[in-house]
Amino acid sequence: MEISARTMYGLRALVTMAGARALDPMSIQLIAEREGLPSKFLEGIMADLKRGGFVRSKRGANGGYVLARPASEITILEILRHMEGPVAPQPIEDRSGGPEPTPRQMAFSPVWNEIREATIRILGSYTIQSIADAVPEEPVGEFFPIYQI
Repeated sequence: MEISARTMYGLRALVTMAGARALDPMSIQLIAEREGLPSKFLEGIMADLKRGGFVRSKRGANGGYVLARPASEITILEILRHMEGPVAPQPIEDRSGGPEPTPRQMAFSPVWNEIREATIRILGSYTIQSIADAVPEEPVGEFFPIYQI
């Protein structure tokens, strides 16, 4: 399965928003800066995520984007399906528009079905929050963490 740069940027933006744990909207410029992403490209991605119901936007000087639901309720599977479409091999018997599958092709059905079920299970088990929680915290200060003595 290949995941487009567009989808990866969208996932990174959502993780950034979850990691910030901010109730205030985050601007596209701030998200782009934190992730090293092109802000013009990110604008279209955020609009797409908004259409999918993953983020909400607020206009104005203090505007930007916030998660539409808790990050712990947004799965990687949902995002991939929204941005990429089907994320796992479709069963041979479900494919249409071509000739009837041969018995030899049908013999592979259990393999493709198991791959499909495992892919869906794994991607559905990870949330934006679980990924955000795995990101190491950035050190405080310019070069070194601040230690209290």
